[in-house]
Amino acid sequence: MNRYEIRRLNLIRLKDELCGGKIVNLANRLKKNQGFVSRLLYEEGKNYKRNIADKLVADIESAFNLPRGWLDGLSADNQLPPQSIDTENNSENGNTGAGVKIDVLDVSASCGYGVVTEREFAHVLRSIEFTREFALKMFGRRSTDLIKVITAKGDSMTPTIKSGANIFVDTKINYFDGDGVYVFIFDNEIYIKRLQITGTEIIVISDNSIYEKWRLDKQMMNNFHIQGKVIIGQNIEYIYFD
Repeated sequence: MNRYEIRRLNLIRLKDELCGGKIVNLANRLKKNQGFVSRLLYEEGKNYKRNIADKLVADIESAFNLPRGWLDGLSADNQLPPQSIDTENNSENGNTGAGVKIDVLDVSASCGYGVVTEREFAHVLRSIEFTREFALKMFGRRSTDLIKVITAKGDSMTPTIKSGANIFVDTKINYFDGDGVYVFIFDNEIYIKRLQITGTEIIVISDNSIYEKWRLDKQMMNNFHIQGKVIIGQNIEYIYFD
C-alpha cells in the first residue's frame, strides 16, 4: 500500500469518526471546497481523483490537532484525541447567531473568455449576512453552509448576468445536475456559462447571442471541473452623480 492510499484511508477515518461520516463536515473542518475534498477520498483509478500532497497532510493534521506523521501512519499513537465539531449549527462558519452568513470569495468568474486561476477555489475575503427569515426566502431549504458569492466578469451572459453582478453559487453541486448555469474550471480558467448535455458532449452556452456555443467531449473532461451551480444572480447598477 503506497503512502497516498494510507493517507486516503486515514482521511476517511477522520470523516467517519470525527465528522459524522459527512464530507461536508470534513470540508468545513479543513476549510476546503467540498468537491476538492470529495476527490481526495476517491479510490485509485476514479476520474478526477486527487492525491493528498505533503503540504495538505500538515494542514489536515493541524485542523484535527493530530501529531505529525499521523496521516501517514507514522505516529507512535494512532488513536484519535477526543474532539468534536458542531455538525448541526456549523459554528465554524459563523452561523450560530441570529443571522446567516454567506462567504464572498476573492475570485471573478468569467462571463467571457475565462479568468485564469492557480487555486482550487478562492479564499474568503468577507461575508454577507442575512436574517434567517430572508435567507429562507432566498435559498429555501438549501443548506447555506456551501453557498458562496462570487463576482461575474464580462458580457457573455448578458442580459441574464451582467458584468459585476454578484452570483450565489451552491458549491455542494459540484457535478452536472441538469441544464443550468454553472461555475466551472476548464484548462485552469474559471467560467460562468449555461451547460447542457447531448449524448457524450457538454455544450457550453452564452446567453449573449454574439458568443458562439462550444463543446466539451470526453477527451477534454480531465481539464473540466464543475465548482458549483448558480442559484441566484444579483445584477448591480451603479449611478454616478459627477
